[in-house]
Amino acid sequence: MLLMLIIFLGYRYLNGSKVETSSFSGLAFLMAKIIMIFSIVIIAVSFLSCFISWIYFLLGKNANQVDVTMDVTDIKRQLRIRTLMPNAIKPFLGFVKTRFFYNQYQMTDKMIIAGRVKKQFIPVGTGLSGNNLLLLPDIKEYHFEKSMIYFEDMLQLFSLVATTSINHSILNTPKSFLRSTNDLPPKKTEEEIVRIEQLRKVEGEHLNYKKFEDSDDVRRIVWKIFAKNKELVVRVPEVMDPFASHLYFYATYFNCADFILYNEYQQVMLNFYKNCVWTLFEALTQKEFEVKYISDQDVHFNESGLNPTQVKIALSTWHQDVSIADYFKPKSGSVLCIHSFTSPEELTNLLSNCDSNTTIFFVQMSKAFKSYYLLNWISRLFLKPPSDALQRMKSRWAIHPLKFNTINREKKLMNVLSKSNLNIELI
Repeated sequence: MLLMLIIFLGYRYLNGSKVETSSFSGLAFLMAKIIMIFSIVIIAVSFLSCFISWIYFLLGKNANQVDVTMDVTDIKRQLRIRTLMPNAIKPFLGFVKTRFFYNQYQMTDKMIIAGRVKKQFIPVGTGLSGNNLLLLPDIKEYHFEKSMIYFEDMLQLFSLVATTSINHSILNTPKSFLRSTNDLPPKKTEEEIVRIEQLRKVEGEHLNYKKFEDSDDVRRIVWKIFAKNKELVVRVPEVMDPFASHLYFYATYFNCADFILYNEYQQVMLNFYKNCVWTLFEALTQKEFEVKYISDQDVHFNESGLNPTQVKIALSTWHQDVSIADYFKPKSGSVLCIHSFTSPEELTNLLSNCDSNTTIFFVQMSKAFKSYYLLNWISRLFLKPPSDALQRMKSRWAIHPLKFNTINREKKLMNVLSKSNLNIELI
């Protein structure tokens, strides 16, 4: 429209300043007139082609013209999106693009739909198809609610939009980085399969009762029950069991920091933490003991064919609901995974209740950006611009205030861990 306005104003100017004795002004006026007519024709053809394609799509919208299939590729965890519009037509020399909306308020970039559903020489009634790859940056569930189809003319002056509803849920699961772990002794006995070197107490029997027998210790009689029911019962004591079968793996997502001002950074750190937790869990499953992952939050996902533990880790989020003291059970937990935003005070109290066979994995969140030092940041600032949002965040990490806050927290936690006699591993 701006082009048309410029041509029209130029035509009015030349028409007003036309001099009868000047051949140049007459020629310039004629050329301006030809250009204006030609531009009007081109723009009209371009608009009509776009408008016809848009109307044609809207008239057949009730016939379920858009079919979207999504699946996650094994390489780089990208989302492969295949869009089929069997009855759609493309504007003459124009474009058809689509944009997807997910998780209520987020949206993708425009993706071109340029293929044909039917391969034939005459491109009439062939339909449109598109195959696009979408990078899933965060480890979480993506729920796609709707898509917008854009019909754009060849000059890209007009863009007519049609909205379609879709319903797809995609779970981006964490990756595993191969890591070798030391042999960790389990603490939980559910099946007497594997014999261990050191005897351990079998918990969970303190509240079990049985009728009093002559061979029982009278000191174990529960007098409260006798006073109420006039029945002699004794507590079943703990026993020393030489067997163990299960290794309980705990990973806390309790966060005592305030991330309101750094939402993008906390999401990157969460992705890094999830990858570390899944890597550790998968490495432990290669041992002879069965590993059970204990989540500190309730997650629900109905996708079949996925590892349940991997799903729990993918759907976990930072929270301030269940503290580490309420979450971790020192008597049964063999492995505890903590992060840089764990409370040092709570960790101090927890470590005092753990025995020497407990292993603590400390994931240092500052290492999520460890490859981007100051010189690299300066080179990116002056020589090479960052390629995407994640690279831009990493390039700013060298002087970001969250970096110094995170490092100070890690020093405090390292000081607490160094005073304990537990097995400590740094990630």
